[in-house]
Amino acid sequence: MTDIQTENLLELKDLCMSFYTDEGKLPALSNVTLHIKKGQILGVVGESGCGKSMTALSIMRLIPSPPGKIDSGQILFNGTDLTQLSKKGMQKIRGKEIAMIFQEPMSSLNPVVPAGKQIMEAITAHEHTGRKEAEARALEMIGKVGIPMPDKIFHSCPHQLSGGMRQRIMIAMALVCKPSLLICDEPTTALDVTIQAQILKLILDLRDELGTSVLLITHDMGVISEVAEMVVVMYAGQVVEYTSAKDLFTRPMHPYTTGLMESIPKLNEDVEELHVIPGSVPMLNALPEGCLFAPRCPFTKDMCRKWKPAIYGTENHQVRCFKYSTEWEKQS
Repeated sequence: MTDIQTENLLELKDLCMSFYTDEGKLPALSNVTLHIKKGQILGVVGESGCGKSMTALSIMRLIPSPPGKIDSGQILFNGTDLTQLSKKGMQKIRGKEIAMIFQEPMSSLNPVVPAGKQIMEAITAHEHTGRKEAEARALEMIGKVGIPMPDKIFHSCPHQLSGGMRQRIMIAMALVCKPSLLICDEPTTALDVTIQAQILKLILDLRDELGTSVLLITHDMGVISEVAEMVVVMYAGQVVEYTSAKDLFTRPMHPYTTGLMESIPKLNEDVEELHVIPGSVPMLNALPEGCLFAPRCPFTKDMCRKWKPAIYGTENHQVRCFKYSTEWEKQS
């Protein structure tokens, strides 16, 4: 495994992003703070609608504007604040220094352009490379991501490929320019278990070979336990827990994280009914006044309904919950 360096490759500092609509301002991200070290895999988990993909798209500066807008905060990549870059400046980084594997490969790939040509376009968009060299590199990358018969696949259109192959083509396209940061948005969604394991192993192998940092977005806690070193738990556009994968699974602190853990089916237990977290993630136009998780939390007190909790805990294990404040025991 690659030696993990201490320097942060990416830092998000109090990132706030909103959509401005006819209904008014809808806060999608609120004070999101996290960091990824060089060569590290950071997992981001949470239910659908918790802000995972919005965080990734904000880093890539792919939020449609209007209606989306980054209101405040910083996205520091190698010390450069991406929120201050022009469109042209961001285009030089996007795909070259930061690459992204999108959630659905069929809709992300052009269905009528051969897979190899799409990988070549990723090379020629960022490098002054001749056609023959770009073609050779694309073929090499197709083979590197574990696809048999690269020559045949190079000339095949995405609709002629299986879901697993399309996902591998997306990975090849993302990694062909050897980015420093790879963002994976649900890279194993809609894939069978065997292909899922192969994709995860591929991401780990390429991380070790190229030293790439990985931001892995998923709702699958099993995937997180296999590959992530640090984990961010998001809820309603906020980071509610931030710690190592080991600590997350051995001593989760936030009630939402505990609920997610208890919702994982256990093969060695005979249960008639699976555990569920009551309620659902609040809509952006109907966020609670106090703690955003309060309406679903089994430990809610009056202070939770009135005020928004700060971040508590240590640098290595942070949690956004009043249970860990000095005021908690004083509440009836």
